[in-house]
Amino acid sequence: MTVALVILSLLTARQVDAAPHTPENAPWNVNFETAHSPHDYYGEWPGHTYHPSPPDWRALSIYQLLTDRFADGEPRNNEAFAGGFDVRDMTFRHGGDFKGLTEKLPYIKGLGCEAIWISPIFQNGDNMYHQYAQHDFTLLDRRLGTLEELRNLTNTAHSLGMYVLVDVVMNHMDNEFYFEGHQSSSAPFRFHGDGANQEYKLVPRRAEEDMFETPAGRQPYMDFWYNNTWDASASYQG
Repeated sequence: MTVALVILSLLTARQVDAAPHTPENAPWNVNFETAHSPHDYYGEWPGHTYHPSPPDWRALSIYQLLTDRFADGEPRNNEAFAGGFDVRDMTFRHGGDFKGLTEKLPYIKGLGCEAIWISPIFQNGDNMYHQYAQHDFTLLDRRLGTLEELRNLTNTAHSLGMYVLVDVVMNHMDNEFYFEGHQSSSAPFRFHGDGANQEYKLVPRRAEEDMFETPAGRQPYMDFWYNNTWDASASYQG
């Protein structure tokens, strides 16, 4: 898997492709723009001083971990969003979170590690303990903790002389669609306008009442809107 890493300054960078800031999602939203205008989204961290990156990341000993699997510091958030929590089953979520990880930073520092590399932080669906099935890219997963707890993790690491890296995967999200006629099977490849066959229609996996209310109607993703409009004049340029 190709992995993109960004330093935790993403909490203050401009953000796109996620949820507008509301009173209801404020504890978990790294975006502070209140209108539904993704290209105007932005982050802020009042009073925070930027922590510079090291001269060469390759010189550091980095401890990589899946946050859900590391330490449960706040049991009350274990089922804060969707199902799939069961410590008796290795395929389910186990409750690790930012608070638990913060408490274990001295242990990691004691191993000689100078940085931690944590799994993706944004909201995932049912049971996705690995965090690679994101619904958007500004709302933190409620089961991992709040924005304030993530900031505390960052500040605590910096106070120990450590760095924080966040695993960010932008090339895919949670599997919210299937090709019409292939809900549980693979679909043969088609070029755009392959003879009498048009491209496959996308069908959402969730019921309409379970989708997000957006300016484009009910959608599986808050800011990735789709439709099945066929453009006969389009051509494949690959």
